Amino acid sequence: MSLNRDLAILFTISHFLKDRRLQLCDPMAGSGVRAVRYALETPNVASVVAADRQPDAAELARETVRLNKVEDKVFVIQSEAYTLLAKNPRERFDLIDLDPFGSPSPFFECALRATEAGGVLAATATDMGPLSGARPGACKRKYGVVPIRTEFEKEVALRTMASALTTTAAKLELGINLAFSHATDHYARLYATVIKGRKAANESLRNLGFVTHCPNCLNRTTTPFLSSIREKCDNCGSQISAGGPFWLGLLWDRETVSRMIQHTPLVLSTRLSEIQKILNCIENELDSPPFYYTTDAAAAAFRTKPPPISTLLSSLRGNGYQASRTHLNPTGFRTDAPTPRIASLFRTLTDEP
Repeated sequence: MSLNRDLAILFTISHFLKDRRLQLCDPMAGSGVRAVRYALETPNVASVVAADRQPDAAELARETVRLNKVEDKVFVIQSEAYTLLAKNPRERFDLIDLDPFGSPSPFFECALRATEAGGVLAATATDMGPLSGARPGACKRKYGVVPIRTEFEKEVALRTMASALTTTAAKLELGINLAFSHATDHYARLYATVIKGRKAANESLRNLGFVTHCPNCLNRTTTPFLSSIREKCDNCGSQISAGGPFWLGLLWDRETVSRMIQHTPLVLSTRLSEIQKILNCIENELDSPPFYYTTDAAAAAFRTKPPPISTLLSSLRGNGYQASRTHLNPTGFRTDAPTPRIASLFRTLTDEP
């Protein structure tokens, strides 16, 4: 999880104003490495409350704090995450970092209650099976979303998490905006700014909607209303799959991403080049349409060979369409070109009839 922690430090340095003294909470601290890194590497962090329910883990975290000489900033307690976050709702945190084993969804409500207005709730999910649609029953149970099984599964994972967080926040008369997100290695990760009030809650709910996907031709559509979904694909007439509600809003805040790119050299990381690559890719896909394609899945659907992705992107742009890579898949691309036009370009580029 080193990359996860690297990006967490970079986000915190970049997102918050420099003169804001931050109160952070790591309610599932484990060895305490994440909490200590926040204290050592983020200049405007005033304090970090770290907790773990296991006595051995809490003691290990205390030892990590002592070895790094940050006892004045990091305070370790043995506690259940629920208990810690619900203990004193008047003393809220500027950033809460949920990093459980599996789904963060059960902790969303207590974490939202404990997050300061304008603060950030960060969450990691490692249960990619339910989130990607491989285990639909578990997805419905944990996140309240009917999943779809698609080639853009990592984006489905992020938008499923955001949907669950949005609906939980709305019950508390809170809204969210996604400041940053990524899905790398074996997990999905999001950073959501928490906004107080009914108006913010209603605006966030407007970002939820449903997605249809045709497994035959890869055509996909979005709609805010379940009643408007058709059973057959408008493009090829095949049976479609549909799911939701997903978060259909932005996955990133442009200013936050820009500042993260600027501040990347400040992070102590052995994966610096990977961080730069991810952020540069995200910067290029910021304004691109949701739900990426992959060259492998598209080639199989269009019965062609997959063209080089750089050639494909150049061709799409040359024909007047928006086109970019995505950090979510090495063969993935985003475009506003209609699916039949993408298929035509595939055949042209690979000399298929």
